[in-house]
Amino acid sequence: MSQPLDNVLALTQANLRLALKLAETWRESGQKIIEIGGRGASEVAAETRAAISKRVEGGVVSLPGTGPMQDYLGELETLRVGTAEKVEEAVADWRNSLSSTVSSSLDATGATPFDSLFKPWFTLLQGGATAEKPDATKRGK
Repeated sequence: MSQPLDNVLALTQANLRLALKLAETWRESGQKIIEIGGRGASEVAAETRAAISKRVEGGVVSLPGTGPMQDYLGELETLRVGTAEKVEEAVADWRNSLSSTVSSSLDATGATPFDSLFKPWFTLLQGGATAEKPDATKRGK
């Protein structure tokens, strides 16, 4: 019965590694988004203050340029693409872990992935372990 337990432990480890990798990727991405957004907000605020002070002084107010905003949007797009690549890599690693677990259990038993991974657990949950069931023919003897 250790084979199904080993399979479930391997699956749990693969799931934990995936969760940790995704959490780390999203944390890093979130920090970079905050940094980029903070720089963008500071620049827009500075441009707005300058425009207001020119307006108060009676000068000609020009609209803020879109160049810096395009730079920030470009940084955000680069970050999005990089994050998506890291997520795809994490999922690919997770799939490889699962496939190696399933293939090793298939090699050992020659069963389908469902049979080797889940059927023993369903049997235990249903209380249907055949070795523990009393035989009706032995009761009478």
